[in-house]
This record gives sequence, C-alpha cells and structure tokens, in this order.
Amino acid sequence: MEIRLDLSRHCIQTAARLKLEHLIRQCLKAPDQETEFLIEVLTEFLSQNDFGELRRRIDLAGKSLKDDPVSLVRLDLPGDMVKPFSCLVIGPGFCRLSMSLRSSSG
Repeated sequence: MEIRLDLSRHCIQTAARLKLEHLIRQCLKAPDQETEFLIEVLTEFLSQNDFGELRRRIDLAGKSLKDDPVSLVRLDLPGDMVKPFSCLVIGPGFCRLSMSLRSSSG
C-alpha cells in the first residue's frame, strides 16, 4: 500500500494533514474500506512521528535531487521513523510512503 504526498508547497507533516483531510471528505461522500484504512494509517503516522527530524532528513536527501529531476531517493531511516509505514521515497516535489499489507494488519 502506498500514499503519495505533494511536497512541492508544503512539508511532509502539512502534506499528510492535507491528504488526510481530502480522504475524510472523500469517505464522507462515498465510504469504502480502503479509504477508511488510509485514514487510520495517516492518523497514526501524524500522531507518532518526529516531524522535525523527518523534515531535516527529507531536506538533506532532496538536495541530491536537484541534479537529476527524474530520480528517486529512498531514505534510509530507522525502522520506527515513519511508522506505520516501512519505506519513504522522495522525488522532485513529492514523497511516497509505503507499507506491506501484512505489516499493517498486526
């Protein structure tokens, strides 16, 4: 499962909050299990992480992207830094958070 966040105008924390608000509006219009799951996961992400440190690491990694606008950089982070996600990849103006569905169920 993946969530893509737009970082072109906001930090990761603000982008995650905006994505969460969008998903909540979407769920109110047409509820479905996948959207509800994404809401739960993003809520957990926003409540459990050190965003100051995460922003610092994303900024450092993002400097290497300026040389190659089509490249992706996977951040090598401690296991609990983007919980409940297991991987964070940044590209020009975005990041992608991913997790295996097995790890999300317990």
